[in-house]
Amino acid sequence: MQILKIRLHSFAGDHARHIITVIVKTTDHQHIISAFFAALRTYQELSPGTLAAMEKMVRIKEIPAGTLYLAAGAQPVFVSFIYQGLFSYYHPFENGDIVIKRFFPENSFVAATAALIAGQQSQFAIQALEDSIVVEFSFKEFKHLMLQHPDLAFFWINYLERNWVVEKEFNEVNYKVLPAKIRYQSFLEASPQLASRLQLQHIAAFLGVTPTQLSRIRASEKKK
Repeated sequence: MQILKIRLHSFAGDHARHIITVIVKTTDHQHIISAFFAALRTYQELSPGTLAAMEKMVRIKEIPAGTLYLAAGAQPVFVSFIYQGLFSYYHPFENGDIVIKRFFPENSFVAATAALIAGQQSQFAIQALEDSIVVEFSFKEFKHLMLQHPDLAFFWINYLERNWVVEKEFNEVNYKVLPAKIRYQSFLEASPQLASRLQLQHIAAFLGVTPTQLSRIRASEKKK
């Protein structure tokens, strides 16, 4: 199968320039789409007609590690299924500090969801932490499609409930309120594979501690 790629330049403040490649046709295209459909079905069984309509509105992108996929203050447009890779969703402060609200690994959907729903600029940024491949679709087009396909509306409701209500409450209690050492232990127990893929500063920004504090916690754990 012929491979045709469109390369888009992406700029993000002080971040280095990165290239986002839009995959139009690739030998892996159908495998990626099948994984996308499987992820949709974990929230709601969808009819063949709904899946066909979704496939027409998506595009597949390769996103290099370090790319700022969405800048804070920008108007979000897309929801993306992560076929491969890892993203952070964070709020940047003027002094350069960041607070990471959550991580999005493969087989999850990444978006500035609150800003998309409200039609506002995002207070959060989204960055690729690893070389990634995503299936991207316009939220505006997706909303129109929900009017024609009620099963897609049930998918969206179930997705929001699971990821932005139930999981959000768990994360806020376990990773934001408890003492730092317990937060770190809880994170390792809940997400050992994810933790092994993250740099120290990313885990620290997620737990709300400094990298120095986290290094001390790690050192004390090794002494046990």
